[in-house]
Amino acid sequence: MSGYVPNNRNERPAPTPAPYNGDFHRQAPRPLEGTAAQSSSCLVGLRFVWDNGECLGANLPYSLTPAAGNPVRGSLDARSSLIQTIQGREYEAQLLADTDVDSDIASARAELQAALDEILAAERAEAARLQAIQDQRSALSNYVHRRLAAGKGFFLGAWGLLKTAKEFSDLVNPFTTFSNALRSAWQARASEGETWLAAYNRQFSAEQHRELVEALGFDPSSITREQLAEAFELACFIYEDGPSKAMLGRFAVDYAKAQNVEEIAEFSGGALFEIVLAALLIVFTGGIGLAARGAASVSYLDKLARLGNAFRRLGAALKRARIRRGGRARGSGTGARTVEVERPRDVLPGTLAPMDGSDIRGSPRKGRNKPPEPLPEAEGRPHSIIERPGRDGQYTTHNGDGTWKQYRGSGQDHGGIPRPNVKEAGKNTTPDGREIIDKGRVRPARPDEIPRG
Repeated sequence: MSGYVPNNRNERPAPTPAPYNGDFHRQAPRPLEGTAAQSSSCLVGLRFVWDNGECLGANLPYSLTPAAGNPVRGSLDARSSLIQTIQGREYEAQLLADTDVDSDIASARAELQAALDEILAAERAEAARLQAIQDQRSALSNYVHRRLAAGKGFFLGAWGLLKTAKEFSDLVNPFTTFSNALRSAWQARASEGETWLAAYNRQFSAEQHRELVEALGFDPSSITREQLAEAFELACFIYEDGPSKAMLGRFAVDYAKAQNVEEIAEFSGGALFEIVLAALLIVFTGGIGLAARGAASVSYLDKLARLGNAFRRLGAALKRARIRRGGRARGSGTGARTVEVERPRDVLPGTLAPMDGSDIRGSPRKGRNKPPEPLPEAEGRPHSIIERPGRDGQYTTHNGDGTWKQYRGSGQDHGGIPRPNVKEAGKNTTPDGREIIDKGRVRPARPDEIPRG
């Protein structure tokens, strides 16, 4: 018969239902043949920023891994964000998942150590001629070499970035303004779509940039504000890396010893910033300007250039490592969230202390043991002035409220109080209620006040 379809119900019997449980309203659902279980999915949105609100950067690779499924790989967009649909609900996100940051850092540290060793070898090779070189230096150059303990101007002077007293004097205000603008921008909360460099550019004008670069002896057109700020950013990342900081600390001490500086204080952030700044200035400019002025660093420009390149590579590797360590997130279900990555703390570059005249040959000296006046660029904040470095030297600490104390490591005893001792000025109240600063009283020095070395 045309169109006849045989009945095959006996060949494919229906599944046997479960026995009736006596409750019409509580029957188990019957399975439907030929249907597959429906899979669930969710929409994930993540944004990665520094803890000041600034975007980490575009095009950073990420891996988004569902609890059950293959990783989804991609790159962050211009807002440091990702939006992906994944199967299931649980997920784990990781930035720079395939980057071996530890190997990058180890390699960069080795490159930095090699560059530092090369500079030290060059300095030690000149040891026999060092005294003659020191005799030929200007009074200012010898001054900044003796003041390593203060961490102010030593490396800028040693590598030929400071040559004359006029340049040193001209540099004080621009460098202080530069330091303040950098720290203020670094600490500021970023507004939407603005980087910390943009905030810095608002605060440090093109004219201030020109003054600073000219005072350092370079053509202002050879280095940008962004390049100067890059030195600060690199110094911040390097300063929080213990092994790198220790490496630079050893270099600072060994370099000073090679130049016959016998007393060296504890390594400081200011000295690190000067090393980074000096090396990167030479990298950014190719040394243009130094050769014309006969700077001390010309003899090993190539070594300083390698040092600057090593700083750039190490800083970039440490930055990637911080992003990888902090750029991870776990979550569940559809939703958007922001992941903050902690930035390094800012490095206080330190201001360049103006000369008080006591270290320049032929200039009048201050009275014996008279404490120096507070530095104007300290703007009333507590600070110390190293008059002579070392355990047998002398320094004065101004407390910011008009009081001060002066450590004297050597010299004549004072009324039966042997050296080292401390002369400390305090506050007194007059009968009419006025507060005055006394002339100071001498007492024995406490262990924490005595310089090491």
